[in-house]
Amino acid sequence: MLNIKKDLNTGFQYLGFDSEIEDVLFLCDSINSIEDLSIKFHLEKAISFKALGVFFRKELDKYKPQIYIYDYTGGKLYDEQELTDIQKKIWSSGIVPLVCIFSDTEVKILDCTTHTKDNEPTYLFNHLFNSINAHKIYNEQFAIKIKTGVFWEEEDNKRRFKFSNSAYDILIKWIKELKNEYIQSFKEEQIVKNSEQKEKEKILNKVIVQSILIKYLEERQDENGKRLFHDKYFNEFENAKNFSDVLKNTSHFISLLEKLHKDFNGNLFEWSESEKTILQSLNLSLLSSALGGYENPNFKNQLALQLIRYYEFSYVPVELISRLYEEFLGENKKENGLFYTPSHLAKLLIDEAMPLKDYSKINLQNYKLLDPACGSGIFLVLGFKRLVQWWRLQNELKKPSPEILKLLLKNVFGTDKEEQATKLAAFSLCLALCDELSPMQIISDLRFDDLTDSNILFTDFFINELIVPEVENEINIHNIQKDNFSKIENLKFDLIIGNPPFFRGGKIKNVKNNFWKCKIGEYFVEIPSKQIALKFLISSLKFCKDNGIVSLIQKSANLLYNPTSHSFKKALFKSENVLQVLDFTPIYEKNLLWDNGARVAACSIFIKKSPIDYNRNILHALIRPSKQTKERLFFEIDDYDLHFITRNEAIENKFIWKINLLGGGRLVSLVNKLSQQSNLDNYYNLNKDELFVGEGIVGGKTLPNKAFEKSQISVEFANDEYNISYENLRDKYIFNTPNLLIKEDITLPNTLNKKKLKFSNEIVGFYSKKEELINPIQISIIENKELIKCFLVSTSGKAFINKDTVITKEDIMNIPFPMENLQLSDIDKNIIKDVNKFYIEYLSKRLNSKMLLSIPLDDIKLMINNYGDEFVKILNSVYQLDNKKFRLSNVITLFDHSYIITIFKYDEKNQKITFIKNNTSINIEELTLHKISGYLSSTRVVRLYDKEDTIIIIKPNQYRYWLPSIAYRDADKSLVTLLNAGY
Repeated sequence: MLNIKKDLNTGFQYLGFDSEIEDVLFLCDSINSIEDLSIKFHLEKAISFKALGVFFRKELDKYKPQIYIYDYTGGKLYDEQELTDIQKKIWSSGIVPLVCIFSDTEVKILDCTTHTKDNEPTYLFNHLFNSINAHKIYNEQFAIKIKTGVFWEEEDNKRRFKFSNSAYDILIKWIKELKNEYIQSFKEEQIVKNSEQKEKEKILNKVIVQSILIKYLEERQDENGKRLFHDKYFNEFENAKNFSDVLKNTSHFISLLEKLHKDFNGNLFEWSESEKTILQSLNLSLLSSALGGYENPNFKNQLALQLIRYYEFSYVPVELISRLYEEFLGENKKENGLFYTPSHLAKLLIDEAMPLKDYSKINLQNYKLLDPACGSGIFLVLGFKRLVQWWRLQNELKKPSPEILKLLLKNVFGTDKEEQATKLAAFSLCLALCDELSPMQIISDLRFDDLTDSNILFTDFFINELIVPEVENEINIHNIQKDNFSKIENLKFDLIIGNPPFFRGGKIKNVKNNFWKCKIGEYFVEIPSKQIALKFLISSLKFCKDNGIVSLIQKSANLLYNPTSHSFKKALFKSENVLQVLDFTPIYEKNLLWDNGARVAACSIFIKKSPIDYNRNILHALIRPSKQTKERLFFEIDDYDLHFITRNEAIENKFIWKINLLGGGRLVSLVNKLSQQSNLDNYYNLNKDELFVGEGIVGGKTLPNKAFEKSQISVEFANDEYNISYENLRDKYIFNTPNLLIKEDITLPNTLNKKKLKFSNEIVGFYSKKEELINPIQISIIENKELIKCFLVSTSGKAFINKDTVITKEDIMNIPFPMENLQLSDIDKNIIKDVNKFYIEYLSKRLNSKMLLSIPLDDIKLMINNYGDEFVKILNSVYQLDNKKFRLSNVITLFDHSYIITIFKYDEKNQKITFIKNNTSINIEELTLHKISGYLSSTRVVRLYDKEDTIIIIKPNQYRYWLPSIAYRDADKSLVTLLNAGY
C-alpha cells in the first residue's frame, strides 16, 4: 500500500477511495511500478493533465478511466479559475466524466461531461468532509458504485448527466451551424449555376478542416509552455496576434496557407490556383469570430455558437476530428448505407484486434493494417496510435522521433471511393502524427509526406470487378482508381479492420458477372441480400496474412439472423477460423450506437487467417443497452452477455444467435425441442391439394387491425368496401372462404373469415373447403399463444432485428403444429415466461425496459425467493442426499441496495431465509465488505464457493440478474464448478 498523506487519506475514506488503492485507484507517481500496460498509458495521460491519480472501471477486462484526482491538501491554495481550467481541458478531451478535488477540509467533484458556465467550474458535488456522510449519493459507497458502474444506472444520475453537452457534440453542432450559415449566404448571392455553389461548398469544407488543424497547432504547447507558433508567427499579417485575426482577411489567410505549405511540406496545405480564386471570394469573418470566441455570430442555434469559447482545441482527441467527415461528405447517408463509426466503438474494436499485451510479438517493420472503406480514417488514426504504443513498449516507453513515426505511418493503409474522404483521412493521420510530438519537434523536424499518393488511396476496393464505364470523365476516374488499387493489390495485411457501408447490391449497376457470388473455402455461395458489407468481408480475406485478423462491422441481420443467410453462414463457419462476434444488436435503437440517429442492428466479426481450432468455441458477446453506453462512457457487458458457441452450433443451428439475444442458456434446448416437432409447413405439404396458403395484396384498402380483435370477422367488415376481384392474383385461392387470417406479428392476431375480403401482404391466409383443416390451426394458436410467441421471437430473423414485433410468412410456417404430444417441464414454462415478460420488452424498450430497473425493496423478497427456488432445484437434482440439500439461507442488500448477496447452504436444516437490508458491517463466512469490493473490481457478478457447503452469489440489484432463466444459467455454471472441484 502506498503511503498516502493523512489529510488526503481522510478525503479518500469519505468517498471509499482508500479501499481501492492499487485495485482500481492508481496514483501517477506509481507509474514505474505498474505492470498493466494500459494503466501505464492512462497514468501518463493523467500526468499531462497534472492529476494526482486515476480511478478506473473495467470494461471487457480493460481499464477505463472514470475520475481524475487532484490533491490540494497540506495547505495548498487554489482558486476557482484553476479549477475552471482543469474542467475546460478535461471536458475538451472527453477523457473522464468526473474530477475529484481534495483539500484539507472538503471534496469538490467536477462534472466534466459538460462545459464550464460563466467561466466558472460546474460542481457535481461541493461539500465539507463532516457533512458528506449525510449525502444520499456521495458517501463512502461512492467508490464502489463508480467501479461497478451502478452509479450511472441510478435514477438521479441518469437524469443528471447529459453527454450531448460533450466537447465533441458541441463542436459538431457548431460546424453544422457555421456551414449552414455560409451555404445560406451562397444561396442569397446572385449565383445562377448550381455547379458554382457546389464548388464554393467544397472549398468551404476544406477551409473549415484546415482551420481546425491550424487552431489545434496554434494551441499546442509543451510542459514548459513553448508553442508551435511563436508570438510573431502571425505578426506579418498586419500585426495579427493569432490565427483568428488572420482569418478576418481572406488574402492574408491565403498567404498563411502558402507559408504553412512551405513550412510543413507534404501537400497538407496545398491549394491550387483555381481553389485560391474561389477562396478569395469567401468572407471568412464569420469563421474568425467563431474560432476566436470574441462574439456570437448570431446563428439560429445560439447555444452551440456561444460554447466555442470554452474549447481547448489542443485537447480535443484527434480521432474525433476525423468524424468531421460526417458533416462534409454525409449527404444521403442512409441511402448509401453509411453509418459513421463512433469513436468509442472504433476504440473497442482496435483494442480487441490490436491488444496492448501483444507488443512483444509484433514485428513493427512488417506489421501492416488496412481499412478498405476508410472514410475519414478513424480506424486508421486509432490503429496508428496503437502502433506507436507498441513501439514505445518495445523501447522502454521512449517517445518516438518524427522519423520513427513516419515509418510506422507507412504501414497504415486505407482505400475509399470518395476522393474527399481519402484527403480527410490523410489529414487525420497527419494530425495524429502531430499529437505524438512536441511543438518544437513539429516546427523543427517534421515534414509531412503526401499519404494520398502511397497509403490512403482514392480507389474502389472492387475496382477490378467493375465494368469500365463509357463516359470519358468516368473512364479517367476508373483508370486513376485502378492505378491506385495496384499499389495495394499484391500486399498482405496483418489486420484488416473497418466499417464498410451497409446497402444491398441493387445500387451497384456496373458490376461484372458473378460479382455477388463468392468462394469461401471449398464452397461457392451467394452474398445474402447482395449486402455490400459482406462482400467487403469475404474480399478482405484474400488480403490477409497468415495468422492475421479480419474484423469488419457488419449488418447483423445479414450475417447472423436472417434465415436466408444460412448457406453463407455454414460456408463461413466451416471454412474460416471465426474467433468471436461482438454483437451490438441490443443497442441498435436510435442514439444508442450510431451518432446520427440511425436504427440499424450491427455486429463485428473477428476472423483469424489460420486453421480452425475445433476445440475452441466461438464467443458471441452481446453489448447491452445502458446509460454508460448511451453516453459514450464504455460498453456495458457482463457474464450473462457472453455466449460460447460450438463450431457445430454455428454451422448447423440457424437460430443460435437469436436464442442468445434472448438470454441463451436452457432456451437453446427448448427451441431445439420445438424445432424437432412437426410444423405448419409440414402440415401444409401433407394437405396441399386441399389447403392453400399465401400473403395478401399490396396496396389498396384492406382489413384494418381492429378486424383481428376477435376470433371471427365481425359484421362491420363484411361489406362491399373490402370486396376484391381475385382472378388476376397469384394466390387467388387464399381469398376464398372459409379462410383463417393471421397477422405477421409475434402475438399472432388471427381471425376466421367466411366472406371474401381484401387483406394485406402483412397477413397470411389459410384457405380450405374443409373447415376442419383450418380450425385446428386457430385452436392451437389460441391454446398455445405464450409458447408460440416465445418460439417465434427466438427464431424469427426479422422480429427485433429489422422491426420490433414483425415476423414473416416463413416464420409462421415454422410454428410447431400439431402440439398434442408436446411435453413442457416447469423449467421450460419459466423460460417462456421470462422471454415473453422480460426479454421481449427489453428488446423493444431497451433502456426503459423493466429488466434494467432496480427491484424495489418491497419486491426483493419475492423475486429472490423465486430465483433461489429455481437455483437449488437444479443443484439438488444432482446433490440432494436424503434430507441434505442446497437451500437459500441469507439475502443481504449492500451499497444503498445497489447490490444483492445470496448465500446458499448445503445442509439438513430447514430454516427460513434471513433477509438483511443494506448491511454495512457484513462478516459472514469471513466475507467482508473489503473482500466484496475487491471481487467486484473485475466483474459485476461474483460467485464464491466456500468449502463444499456454501455458495455465495453477488450481483447488482436489477431484474435481469434475478430471473428464473438466469437462475438456471447460474446453477449450470455452479454444477460444472463443483464437479470440476471434485464435489
